[in-house]
Amino acid sequence: MSSLQEIKAEFVRIYEDMVRAKGQPAILGRIMAVFLLEGRELSHKEISDLTGYSISSVSRTLDQMVRMGIVHKHKDASMKHFVFHVSVDFSEMLANSLETMIKVYEAQREEMKNLMRKVSVLKSKGKEQVEINRLQTTLKKFEKAVEFFERVLKSATKELRSNLREL
Repeated sequence: MSSLQEIKAEFVRIYEDMVRAKGQPAILGRIMAVFLLEGRELSHKEISDLTGYSISSVSRTLDQMVRMGIVHKHKDASMKHFVFHVSVDFSEMLANSLETMIKVYEAQREEMKNLMRKVSVLKSKGKEQVEINRLQTTLKKFEKAVEFFERVLKSATKELRSNLREL
C-alpha cells in the first residue's frame, strides 16, 4: 500500500520527466508539480522546502518561470516577502507547448525546402554526385517525416483545444 507522500513523490517524478522531455531542467518540473499539488501561493522558502532544492536554485528558476509567463510573483503584505502562483492552466500549457512545437517544425520545413533548392542546383560528377543524390533522398525523407509529425501535432492540438473545457 502506498502512502500519500509516496504518491505525491511519484507525481513529481512523472512531471519532472515530462518537463525534461521538452528540454527543460528537472527543477522546473519539480517546482511546477509542487505548485499543482499545493494549489496555493508559495514563498521561496516553502518551494525550497517542498522541492529539496536550495533557495538560490529555486529563485533562479522562479525568475525564469516568471519571464516565461508560467508563474506570477507579488509581494505578500502580511508576510513581507514575495509569493508565487501558477498563472496557467495545465491543459492550456500542454496545448501551448504543442503549438510552439508546430511553429518550430513549420520553420524547419521551410529551411529544409531552402536546402533542397540549394542541393538541386549543385552539379557534379562521380562520387560527389552520388553523395548529392543521397543527400537529396535524405532531405526528402526527413521533410516528409517532419510534415507528417506536424500534421499529427496540429490534429492533437485541435482536439486538445476543443476538449479543454471538459478537462
